[in-house]
Amino acid sequence: MKKVLLYFVLVCVIYTGNAFSQSISLGLEGGVNIANVSFTPDVTTNARTGVIVGGIVDINLSSNIAVTSGLRFNMKGWKYTETGFSLTDKLNYIEIPALLKVKFPLTEVKPYLIGGPVVGFQISANRETVNNGTSTTVDASSAYESIDFGLLFGGGIDFKVGAKTILFIQPAYYLGLSNIWKQSTTVTVKNNGFQITGGVKFNL
Repeated sequence: MKKVLLYFVLVCVIYTGNAFSQSISLGLEGGVNIANVSFTPDVTTNARTGVIVGGIVDINLSSNIAVTSGLRFNMKGWKYTETGFSLTDKLNYIEIPALLKVKFPLTEVKPYLIGGPVVGFQISANRETVNNGTSTTVDASSAYESIDFGLLFGGGIDFKVGAKTILFIQPAYYLGLSNIWKQSTTVTVKNNGFQITGGVKFNL
């Protein structure tokens, strides 16, 4: 048992050392999230547009392969409207992505594809209703699960603007996999949304 644990520790140390010996980029990103949800049984909902802001890290495993992670604030949610009435659930999360990044072998401008899991931790959930012009807002956190899990797929372009400075733009789609609705055992609600972010990264 001790030999197994020692081997496991050595593998972790070697892997960590190899990862950090590669090129690492740190940066900031920001953008918009056109968020919505999918109901089962089906309910027609409208999108809620929010912001995304946070920090990112790219660990370049090779010239064409990288792992992208970070920490970001993401505004999600959805709307429901009918004549004289509207309901908006505003769900805000702190997210941690773990994405595989495949870059095309170009120099100054590098297109890329990304994909992988994202875990989100709910920090607030509010429900705003407008009924015949009268607006009310209540805490809706008890209606939703505190953790959201899904997959992010997309692509982007890195623009090299200096020896160690890179600008980027990145459209992507988020597909929620976990049911975030706690109010019923017969209804499921999953986050989804189209997002566009951009920012700057610095090679260390």
